[in-house]
Amino acid sequence: MEARRYKVIDIIGAGSLGLLFAGRLSASGAAIRLWTRTIEQACVIAREGITVLDKEGQVALHVSGDKLKVAPLADWQRLNSQTPARWIMFLTKQGAIGEVLGQIQPVAQTERDTGIICLQNGIGHIERIRQAWPKAVVYPAVTTEGAKRQGAATIVHAGAGLTEIGCLKDREEEHHNDFKQCVLNRLLVAGFDVCLSKEIEKGIYRKLLINAVINPLTAVWRVRNGELLSEPVRIHMMRKLYDEGIQVYEAHGIRWESEWWDQIMDVCRATAENHSSMLADVLAQSMTEVASINGQLVQMAKRAGMSAPTHEILWQLIEGMRLKEG
Repeated sequence: MEARRYKVIDIIGAGSLGLLFAGRLSASGAAIRLWTRTIEQACVIAREGITVLDKEGQVALHVSGDKLKVAPLADWQRLNSQTPARWIMFLTKQGAIGEVLGQIQPVAQTERDTGIICLQNGIGHIERIRQAWPKAVVYPAVTTEGAKRQGAATIVHAGAGLTEIGCLKDREEEHHNDFKQCVLNRLLVAGFDVCLSKEIEKGIYRKLLINAVINPLTAVWRVRNGELLSEPVRIHMMRKLYDEGIQVYEAHGIRWESEWWDQIMDVCRATAENHSSMLADVLAQSMTEVASINGQLVQMAKRAGMSAPTHEILWQLIEGMRLKEG
């Protein structure tokens, strides 16, 4: 059982990024267990497999259902009693972390030597996962891969990106060697641009600021990413959010780089035709990640004895959009 355990990568979350990583890893020969929120989605994936389309809508890859192991997260405890999880990729949104931890926590209290790669937007989730699974080794990570779901089992790979995974401390070197062999190398074989970073915290805060500038404005104005650059007033609002975020970072002693503003502009150009995930959630009347993105910057500002008023207004506006009238 132990040898089999080391070969399997568990992916929790079958949204756009979960399907992208599961599909490409499976297509490259890696053993994947994909965990869905609902039994309905698990049945669709088991029947239809996973299809990844390119930006032109052509099939980039397809993995048949009989080559996939897929199950609803409600079956986690039962199935893990047979093959305990060794390598887990958390690919849920921030808002789902609580629900996921509630499902896996009974196992988390007993399982040792588990590695968890966390690929959420925003901040605050790493601490929650470490508290819920104290015996696991947690790898903070960020990715700029772009994907959009087009059904229960189909996604469009909207843009290739970089995935950065944090290096571990020296005392965890043995675990890290296993990680390189069992996870990192498989991601590389699957075609992902992935690297290890000794400055993952800076990468996390860089992506937090990019998301905090782009996502809420696209959600409020209901425009694609590239349309943020079409009017001076929109760029002015972007800059205001950026400057407030930098002021918060400086108050906390967080390292930042002047190139980040240009990178935000570059992201808008590179993803010009894309809807941000926050806009997609608003249109679907779903819970957004605004609390873990702009909301976190507001909380950080308050802890530093200052304010981030533009971020706070957008946080409140977007949270209010989810409230149904009548």
